[in-house]
Amino acid sequence: MAAIENIPQGEAARIDHVAALTVQQLDRRYASGPRCLRGVHPKDHGCVEALFAVSDSLPPELRVGIFAKPGDQFAAAIRFSNASPLVTPDSLEPGADGKPAVAHGSRGMAIKLYGVSGDRLMPGDHERTQDFLMINQPVFAFANVEDYEALSKIIVDFKEDPRPFFARVASPDKAISGRAKRTLQIVQQVKALAAPPSFQPPPMSPFDNRYFSAAPFLFGEGKVMKFSAVPVNPMTGDVSAACQDPNYLRAALRKRMEEAQGKPICFDFQVQVRSADSLAGKVDTDIEDVCTLWDEAQYPFVTVARITVPSAQDVASPARQEFCETLVYTPWHGLKEHRPLGGINRLRQKVYTASSERRGCPASPEIPPQDVQALLGGGAPARPDRGGLRGTPSPSGGLRR
Repeated sequence: MAAIENIPQGEAARIDHVAALTVQQLDRRYASGPRCLRGVHPKDHGCVEALFAVSDSLPPELRVGIFAKPGDQFAAAIRFSNASPLVTPDSLEPGADGKPAVAHGSRGMAIKLYGVSGDRLMPGDHERTQDFLMINQPVFAFANVEDYEALSKIIVDFKEDPRPFFARVASPDKAISGRAKRTLQIVQQVKALAAPPSFQPPPMSPFDNRYFSAAPFLFGEGKVMKFSAVPVNPMTGDVSAACQDPNYLRAALRKRMEEAQGKPICFDFQVQVRSADSLAGKVDTDIEDVCTLWDEAQYPFVTVARITVPSAQDVASPARQEFCETLVYTPWHGLKEHRPLGGINRLRQKVYTASSERRGCPASPEIPPQDVQALLGGGAPARPDRGGLRGTPSPSGGLRR
């Protein structure tokens, strides 16, 4: 079997440096409290309970890991968010009058499945969960650990201003300048300032975007995947009026659920699978560089599960909002069959841990699948022995579970 990763020399030290810089960023952002938020995706639009049902008729080659048993069902908690490292208005582009005009931007959809059995990725991980983290664009903006380290240092040195990163476009090192040019194009497409235009139109609600893993993962022995969540019946329309509200996506999520009148809102969960042998000579581009898009014509996405979100649930309750804030997501919560691949995923293991520990949430509440519906609805009693809703203030200002 062909190699599926190529770890650059010195990468571990770079990752340690990024983790330290991340804590510095959080210390500065939240020095005055009252609590420390996530290093990225700090602004949520809401958390919903859902059912994740593996397709009944999967062919044998797709029966891997979570998808090993056709018809399996998992309770899930889904968090929708903005990808920005700061809590900012949902609309990124100002209109002629200085008010928000178009709601372009990078968004997130993070899924946590409960009651997952199998060999865990991380020693000591007792969550029995599988996390799938996605953004609403098929590639990440920063290719590898080296670039992300440069960005993190600039954010610290220039007090949250990432623009000096693009001085790398003029670097005499062609590899660095080439990656910086691609990053600039991707950022422009996120903001709809480039040709081709943005990756997706501004969504009517968080339920109306398609989301992607962007980074690669194992898909059992000898195969790799990327994954995606595709809305089944997305709503389309003009959001220019709605996005005058700086929190329009939170309002839109709640409105969409109310207008569903009890009918569920659904996504198809899809995987884009290729053999490890197809990566021969391409590991540096197709695995280690997360700005690289896999050709869907050559490696099509295939539906392997259906996500069903009951619309009759209270996403605005204090209990739900508190639960949402204390959830911890990482691509390293999961099964060995779906091990994260590539430098950015190796970076995420340490950096996400540093972020969650700094905000006082080293792990998510341990919720048995049969308790998810009641707990997410705010109806379950606090059970600190099983990770219930009750928490105690931590020195970092978060809630320790």
